[in-house]
Amino acid sequence: MKAVHAFKTGLDALLRWFCVALFAVMIALVTWQVVARWTVGGNVWTEVMARVVFIWQSLVGAAYVIGEKEDVSMDFLVKRFPPVVVKGIEIFAFCVVGAFAVWVMIYGGLKYIESTWNDTVQLLPVTQGQIYLVLPVTGVLIIVYCVLHIIEIIPKRIERATGDADLSDLREEGI
Repeated sequence: MKAVHAFKTGLDALLRWFCVALFAVMIALVTWQVVARWTVGGNVWTEVMARVVFIWQSLVGAAYVIGEKEDVSMDFLVKRFPPVVVKGIEIFAFCVVGAFAVWVMIYGGLKYIESTWNDTVQLLPVTQGQIYLVLPVTGVLIIVYCVLHIIEIIPKRIERATGDADLSDLREEGI
């Protein structure tokens, strides 16, 4: 279990810093686009490149968020079931997310890459297929996280919720 936790921690750190780096690149590209527009008359490739970086950051960020269990979940009702049922529902939920990753992101992504591999991206020396290589990669990352979460859930002891919801540990999240 320690090896699984260490692997997940390392993968989390890698994806977190990769997203931070992509965000920094995107900010630099957009800033350069604005500066270039006012000084040298514009630089059109930066807009296209910023869009590509945004696509990559969004998909890698989605995998990271699933890994951190920060994706959308409404478990206030689920926690009222017996612990065995809660475990089953959590495992089922990760299986559904994994199935989505396999079917849409990996299978669909590979089909999309295959159909757009020779379509050039205007102003960049890459093809649409090369840009969307991120789809199956993030699909695999999501599957890895789903498997890690299931491995984590199986031995975990789940306590049955009692009474009203505990609001003491809620934090205000603002901008």
